[in-house]
Amino acid sequence: MRDAATVKKTYNLPPALVSRAKKVLHARTETEAIVISLREVAFLDDVERALRRTGGRLPDFRRAR
Repeated sequence: MRDAATVKKTYNLPPALVSRAKKVLHARTETEAIVISLREVAFLDDVERALRRTGGRLPDFRRAR
């Protein structure tokens, strides 16, 4: 799971936390688990921002059909 633009970084991460993320996310590698985790955090931020913009109300998706 390599994106076109990647950079090599070194972080001091708790091994048990990385192993747990790898298992929960069914990732093949530790790097994949970390990338998936970061994408999830970014997605949650997008959702939170969208909810704040709409005053906490989601649009009625049923009418969009």
